[in-house]
Amino acid sequence: MINYKKIINNLTNLFQISLLTTKDIKQEIRNLIQFKKEKNINQLNNSLSSDLEEIKNKINKLKLEIQKLKKLVGKR
Repeated sequence: MINYKKIINNLTNLFQISLLTTKDIKQEIRNLIQFKKEKNINQLNNSLSSDLEEIKNKINKLKLEIQKLKKLVGKR
Protein backbone atom coordinates (compact mmCIF):
# COMPACT_ATOMS: atom_id res chain seq x y z
CA MET A 1 0.00 0.00 0.00
CA ILE A 2 2.84 2.38 0.81
CA ASN A 3 4.42 1.72 -2.58
CA TYR A 4 1.19 2.62 -4.34
CA LYS A 5 0.95 5.87 -2.43
CA LYS A 6 4.52 6.72 -3.38
CA ILE A 7 3.81 5.96 -7.00
CA ILE A 8 0.63 8.02 -6.97
CA ASN A 9 2.43 10.89 -5.23
CA ASN A 10 5.24 10.73 -7.76
CA LEU A 11 2.80 10.73 -10.65
CA THR A 12 0.90 13.62 -9.13
CA ASN A 13 4.11 15.59 -8.69
CA LEU A 14 5.14 14.91 -12.26
CA PHE A 15 1.74 15.98 -13.51
CA GLN A 16 1.88 19.22 -11.52
CA ILE A 17 5.37 19.97 -12.77
CA SER A 18 4.36 19.32 -16.35
CA LEU A 19 1.37 21.66 -15.98
CA LEU A 20 3.58 24.39 -14.61
CA THR A 21 6.14 24.00 -17.35
CA THR A 22 3.40 23.93 -19.99
CA LYS A 23 2.00 27.20 -18.66
CA ASP A 24 5.48 28.67 -18.58
CA ILE A 25 6.14 27.60 -22.14
CA LYS A 26 2.84 29.04 -23.31
CA GLN A 27 3.61 32.32 -21.58
CA GLU A 28 7.10 32.41 -23.02
CA ILE A 29 5.76 31.82 -26.53
CA ARG A 30 3.24 34.62 -26.05
CA ASN A 31 6.02 36.93 -24.90
CA LEU A 32 8.18 36.07 -27.90
CA ILE A 33 5.34 36.66 -30.32
CA GLN A 34 4.48 39.97 -28.68
CA PHE A 35 8.13 41.07 -28.80
CA LYS A 36 8.45 40.19 -32.48
CA LYS A 37 5.21 41.97 -33.26
CA GLU A 38 6.36 45.14 -31.51
CA LYS A 39 9.74 44.95 -33.22
CA ASN A 40 8.12 44.69 -36.64
CA ILE A 41 5.78 47.58 -35.89
CA ASN A 42 8.70 49.74 -34.77
CA GLN A 43 10.65 48.91 -37.92
CA LEU A 44 7.65 49.80 -40.04
CA ASN A 45 7.17 53.10 -38.21
CA ASN A 46 10.86 53.92 -38.59
CA SER A 47 10.85 53.17 -42.29
CA LEU A 48 7.70 55.22 -42.80
CA SER A 49 9.17 58.21 -41.02
CA SER A 50 12.43 57.98 -42.97
CA ASP A 51 10.46 57.70 -46.22
CA LEU A 52 8.45 60.74 -45.20
CA GLU A 53 11.61 62.74 -44.55
CA GLU A 54 12.98 61.70 -47.93
CA ILE A 55 9.78 62.82 -49.64
CA LYS A 56 9.89 66.17 -47.79
CA ASN A 57 13.46 66.72 -48.98
CA LYS A 58 12.50 65.96 -52.57
CA ILE A 59 9.56 68.37 -52.38
CA ASN A 60 11.82 71.12 -51.03
CA LYS A 61 14.29 70.55 -53.88
CA LEU A 62 11.46 70.71 -56.40
CA LYS A 63 10.20 73.96 -54.87
CA LEU A 64 13.66 75.48 -55.23
CA GLU A 65 13.86 74.37 -58.86
CA ILE A 66 10.41 75.84 -59.58
CA GLN A 67 11.47 79.16 -58.05
CA LYS A 68 14.63 79.20 -60.18
CA LEU A 69 12.62 78.43 -63.31
CA LYS A 70 10.12 81.19 -62.49
CA LYS A 71 12.99 83.65 -62.15
CA LEU A 72 14.41 82.57 -65.52
CA VAL A 73 11.03 82.85 -67.22
CA GLY A 74 10.41 86.24 -65.61
CA LYS A 75 13.70 87.64 -67.00
CA ARG A 76 12.73 86.83 -70.58
